[in-house]
Amino acid sequence: MTNQPLMSVVIPMYNASAFIHKTLEQLTHQTYKNIEIIIVDDGGTDNSVDIVRQYAKHDKRIKLIKQKNAGVSVASNTGIKAATGKYVCIHDHDDFVNLEYFEKMANAAKLTDADVLCGEVNEPGWSFPEFKFIEIATSMADKIQMTHANAFNCAWRYAYKTSFLKKTKLLFELSVCGAQDVIFSKSAIVLAERVATVPGAVYTVRDQPTSLGKNKKRKAAGVSAETAKAWRRYNELITKYGAKELLNAPDKPTRINTFKIFNRVITRVEIFPRKKRFFIFGINIGTKHMD
Repeated sequence: MTNQPLMSVVIPMYNASAFIHKTLEQLTHQTYKNIEIIIVDDGGTDNSVDIVRQYAKHDKRIKLIKQKNAGVSVASNTGIKAATGKYVCIHDHDDFVNLEYFEKMANAAKLTDADVLCGEVNEPGWSFPEFKFIEIATSMADKIQMTHANAFNCAWRYAYKTSFLKKTKLLFELSVCGAQDVIFSKSAIVLAERVATVPGAVYTVRDQPTSLGKNKKRKAAGVSAETAKAWRRYNELITKYGAKELLNAPDKPTRINTFKIFNRVITRVEIFPRKKRFFIFGINIGTKHMD
């Protein structure tokens, strides 16, 4: 166990009693055992805390932190600051990962020593990239294109090296609600010296109206002066590192499926995050949107 990096899972939680069972079942039964599960209850009013405490009685890897309702960014930052692992993963309270998730992440961490590890995602209606190999990117263009960071903003796609987060002082912007992942995850990709892909580490999204990012009650009304400052800092950062154009570029297909006869391409389907383009003999015959 000594040569296995500790992986910290940070879960901001708010009224998650309908979902937290499956989330914890998938985490506590991981094939990789050297993880800590940090659950930050953000002032919830249901019995989520009781459920977590029952799990914690039987699994010492689970740590519960309670705070007054302050929002998902504050809860995420609380968990990041409490993490003791070599890598930190952000995990929504209603999602789950496959049982080999942290084994895949830990193996990639040992092989690459990357600042940021990018896994795969299963989410209905979206076409996240799939990875065939563990690959390392160091140039700005390669980091963004390999992860499709220009199209996908979610923080939970990644595992972040704790020392990297401390060095860069990267935390969630408290004044940004609903798009807090954009600034955090894209800044991480821009600042990372090494980014690696992790095939087979699959994060599954359950698109629920109670998801932290969708809770209208918890979103700030309008754009405050602090929110505007946060976005200015982000734009200054990506401009400074020459990433603005790359991050704002139209996305390329995440996958291309072809049908060939005698090595001649008859049909081609280009799969984007929320649409598919269909070609016959190189002619675009239509686009199907998956909204």
